[in-house]
Amino acid sequence: MSSDNLTVKEIVEDLQILRVRYELPDSSAFVRYEPRFDDSQPEELTVHSSWGVPSVGADKTGKFTLPTLVNELQYAYILAHMFPNVQAMEYFLAGFDTSLSQLEFIGGNYDFDRMWISSGVSNLGIPMAIFLGQRNAVNGQPSVTLVDHRKEATGQVVYRAVRGAGEHVGEDFYSEE
Repeated sequence: MSSDNLTVKEIVEDLQILRVRYELPDSSAFVRYEPRFDDSQPEELTVHSSWGVPSVGADKTGKFTLPTLVNELQYAYILAHMFPNVQAMEYFLAGFDTSLSQLEFIGGNYDFDRMWISSGVSNLGIPMAIFLGQRNAVNGQPSVTLVDHRKEATGQVVYRAVRGAGEHVGEDFYSEE
């Protein structure tokens, strides 16, 4: 089955987002969420930010579906964008690179601790870009939002999970398909 034919419910149930721990030279580390992590070469992963020291290693430390991922988050939100093909994903990401470059050129300052995007092809064969923000986005709770660019280039929010208490997903909704 082509990933184009997967329903949003099938994607929400079966899509896997990976937690990756990146080690820095000074022994500190940071965590990112990735569509795929096949080896220990973090420089091959796409992270759209000019901030920071290159990592010296990386390990996969967790695997989540979208509803379980929302319970993983603390004071953060995730926007997962899915695309019909890799070219559409790269076009979307190029816009971020351009805007960040322009911001740097005019002397602007952007807190890159709060902005990063990773990308890759997910376990379902869907090209994805994952954005992690470090503030609560919905009702003061962590959230995971799935944006579908497969049929509309501008994207449409098709699923959102908002954290409840403990392991309970507080709100979990699908848009009309």
